[in-house]
Amino acid sequence: MNSEDVIVYFTALVAIGIIAVGILTTVLHSTMIAPIVIIGVVLAIFVLLSRGNFSHKIESIEKICFIITFLAIVCSFILLYKPM
Repeated sequence: MNSEDVIVYFTALVAIGIIAVGILTTVLHSTMIAPIVIIGVVLAIFVLLSRGNFSHKIESIEKICFIITFLAIVCSFILLYKPM
């Protein structure tokens, strides 16, 4: 097997694990964990659909996730420290 195929396989296993643990946590504890399940499903689909140039696709996804995370942090600080 190609080393890139092994990385895709293991990344898919991790994504499936994130989905399973997220579903268990959501059902048994709190619905606040539900976004993790949604993100896990989306990333699992990306990983399973990717074939050649896997590293370039992951870098693009990483940049998009960084921008989304940065915007979420900015919005949370705005909501946290807004004047009354």
